[in-house]
Amino acid sequence: MVNKESYLQHIKDHDLKQLLVKILDQVELVLKNHDIKTTDFLNPYELRAAIEILSTFQDIAWMATGGYEGAERKILIIFQDYLPATSIKIPLAVLELMGNMQFKTLNHRDYLGAILSLGIKRGKIGDIIINEDNCQVIIKEELKDFLQLHLNKVGNTSIENKEIALEEIKPLEISYKEIGGTVASLRLDSIVSLGFKVSRAEAQNLIAKEKVYINWGIANKNFFEVGNGDVISVRGKGRVIIEDFQRKTKSGRIHIKLKKPI
Repeated sequence: MVNKESYLQHIKDHDLKQLLVKILDQVELVLKNHDIKTTDFLNPYELRAAIEILSTFQDIAWMATGGYEGAERKILIIFQDYLPATSIKIPLAVLELMGNMQFKTLNHRDYLGAILSLGIKRGKIGDIIINEDNCQVIIKEELKDFLQLHLNKVGNTSIENKEIALEEIKPLEISYKEIGGTVASLRLDSIVSLGFKVSRAEAQNLIAKEKVYINWGIANKNFFEVGNGDVISVRGKGRVIIEDFQRKTKSGRIHIKLKKPI
């Protein structure tokens, strides 16, 4: 029997703790029954926390995959370490959505909303890759037949879908807009204000309402200091990446360079 509390006593994030309880339940079944268990899709924050716990177990191995190299959302496949990784089936599928429209006019939220409206939980859906002439959606394999039958509209646009192989995924080529400016400090509220063009007071309000995330984890402290490479996202406003800090001005302000996906 796995003593879950001993693994989770340092976790303060309630939602993360509930997720890790489920993963520890899966670990118990792998240890007891020699099963192979698969999590739902995890964001990088959740994935790091899960792997940190899994790495403490002997006789357990795992694989993290989102269907292609560079995937943001990934599942964990947990199994006994005597099994070769090459023998483990990847339980993912890819649906390619097509229709008579310019795919770039529909955004990530449109596609995700169409799937969630069918009663699908967010954790069953991986990356959504929008190309010029199609959209590729990575999903848990168990949903494939249901979505192929019922996913026929995005917004007011009729679509068709077909299954493609994982090898046919076209990784998204992301373009970035550079944002530069000066800030009084590297506090989170200052960076949110600069990166999302909102007032300092509005930035603090977004943080207080837990709408701001650092590296996919909720950030609820204005004074949290960011670092190079941190990803800051605001619900409904996108994300920015801390690219570089530069020297201070004579007045003591800090030059900072951000990049924002476009």
